[in-house]
Amino acid sequence: MKHIVGFSGGVDSQACARWVLNRYAKEDVILTNSNAGQWEDSLTMDFIERYSEAVHPITHCDAKVKDIWETPGFAETRGFDGEAVLTMEFLIEIKKRPPSRLTQFCTHMLKLAPQRRWIRETFGPGGIFEGQAFKRYAGVRRDESAKRKDSPIEQWDDWFDCELSMPIADWTKQMCFDYCKAHGEEVNPLYKLGFNRVGCAPCVNSSKADILNWSLRRPELIDKIRRFEQRTGYTFFVPVRRDGVLNRIDEVLAWARTQRGGKKELPEIMFERQACESRYGLCA
Repeated sequence: MKHIVGFSGGVDSQACARWVLNRYAKEDVILTNSNAGQWEDSLTMDFIERYSEAVHPITHCDAKVKDIWETPGFAETRGFDGEAVLTMEFLIEIKKRPPSRLTQFCTHMLKLAPQRRWIRETFGPGGIFEGQAFKRYAGVRRDESAKRKDSPIEQWDDWFDCELSMPIADWTKQMCFDYCKAHGEEVNPLYKLGFNRVGCAPCVNSSKADILNWSLRRPELIDKIRRFEQRTGYTFFVPVRRDGVLNRIDEVLAWARTQRGGKKELPEIMFERQACESRYGLCA
């Protein structure tokens, strides 16, 4: 039996990976990462490489264009090279819109579909683990969102056609940090910079605080969004008109600098940043 954990570089997936590594032989544990269509922060990818070298090897299974569709060969009928790397920008070009909170196709097509393809190729005919049983693990926590509040610890995943375990479902985020620390593991450095989520950079689900933090801590990633909007004509965040503007990144940044209600700008002291701003006791 092989035990497969999706390793995103966030603390939840790291705690899940450690939980699995504590229970099974290292040679039977497989950690996978898909780089979210090359939309991750370079600090996250550097952290993943360090973890892969120091703790446990991580297998990269990046998205390909063919991962968008279920039917084999369908990409070619649309005039695409199915084996080409699928980036976030190319996915948006194909879908003719960026993802959103309500239509979050990025997670499915840039993270889950590549992992399922890799599993089928690896455990299917001709794969290195052909015919061997496997089980998946996900670092899902119930207190993350209303959608996940009833997540079971164990279930059968029809889409992956295997058992799925979510062993940290009833943990808090602080417990995940404490667990990794207790095992002597470093965590993604973005957490010390004050970020609450360290997935796509930036993410369509970014909060006001995270958007402001991106602009102050990682302005090159805001520049990435600005260039994307100029080049494609799309807005990265949902194009809701606010005071007559289309919600382009600079309008979003201006909104992120305001208090609740979007009318009064935050005091200047709120824009100052310390060396470490972890919300989870990581600075000591």
